[in-house]
Amino acid sequence: MWQEIYMNATLSLDEAGRLVLPNTALRVLGMKPGDQVRADVSPNRIDICSEPPVMAQGVIESGVLVMARQGICMDAAAVRAERDSQAERAFPR
Repeated sequence: MWQEIYMNATLSLDEAGRLVLPNTALRVLGMKPGDQVRADVSPNRIDICSEPPVMAQGVIESGVLVMARQGICMDAAAVRAERDSQAERAFPR
């Protein structure tokens, strides 16, 4: 599944090794300075997502993953399928 690309940009690292996203990218992501992002890093690729990572432990109840901290019910099979899909995109065979 390909996503539509709204912009391309060449970014530079500053002296501290940080990337600064241009204002156009922040608008596309619907973000403002100080918001958290998730970076999925693999060889030769960095995917930046606007949602922060979920940092909570969960428990399986009746085959459903329940995130303890947020109380969000998730379908464990759907989560596994998404994880496998992301791994396949990151490391194609």
